[in-house]
Amino acid sequence: MTAEHHELPRWESLELLGSTHVGRLCVLEGEYPIAMPINYRISDRDGTTTAIIRTAPNSVLGRVEGPASLEVDDIDLNAGTAWSVIARGRLHRVIGPHSLSDPLPIVTGCRQWMQLSISAMSGRRFTIQAAADGFAVEWQVA
Repeated sequence: MTAEHHELPRWESLELLGSTHVGRLCVLEGEYPIAMPINYRISDRDGTTTAIIRTAPNSVLGRVEGPASLEVDDIDLNAGTAWSVIARGRLHRVIGPHSLSDPLPIVTGCRQWMQLSISAMSGRRFTIQAAADGFAVEWQVA
């Protein structure tokens, strides 16, 4: 397998983040990282990009504030394409009235609003080619 790394421009990474609404939010629980599947919406207003989620107040995500990352990807082996975006920032509770887009969580019930203020983002595209021993992955130039 050969791989060559090529970053996507921010605008394309943001476009890919907005193209789906399911990802994994990674936080620290105590001294260990944990990744949780979430529904989210992206807001890009006035030069500030945030991911909006709603979660149960007593869940791991509902109890955590601080450094976090959102990872979203899509892999289609039949088409030979894949992409991945990681957005990093600080997770915090949203208190009081707001005009945020509802991420429409799959699990309903009592949900508190949370926001990941994105300070860094990276994205990659892949092309995938079948190999004799499985799959070979090559990075596609953006």
